[in-house]
Amino acid sequence: MTESGKTEVLLAKQPKGYLIITAEGRMMTVSIGSARKKVPTSDADLTELWKTMMAYTGKYRVEGEYFVTMVDVSWYEVWTGTEQRRRYKLEGDRLTIVTSPQPVGAGRRAKALISSKVVWERDK
Repeated sequence: MTESGKTEVLLAKQPKGYLIITAEGRMMTVSIGSARKKVPTSDADLTELWKTMMAYTGKYRVEGEYFVTMVDVSWYEVWTGTEQRRRYKLEGDRLTIVTSPQPVGAGRRAKALISSKVVWERDK
């Protein structure tokens, strides 16, 4: 959700991905958009692939209603070495994670604030 309250779909209406959480305290996630070009043929194609994915990993801890990850590897290098704090709710086999409003983008969007909501369902 943007600071104006408008909802936007960032990766895709039907993204694909996985979130792996280990008992030893590590999490890993990778998500991609559903309509990605299979074979990139230009630098522009590669840029579009990068824009429609997200991946990071790190040690995590739970603090009340927050899931906190100390990122040690990320597709978005700015996150590496940072703490990512997300509000979470677990209901049955569904995990909902919501970010606090944060700046995102470059150029004209550099000052935009967004909050992301991701809903994961347990893989059976």
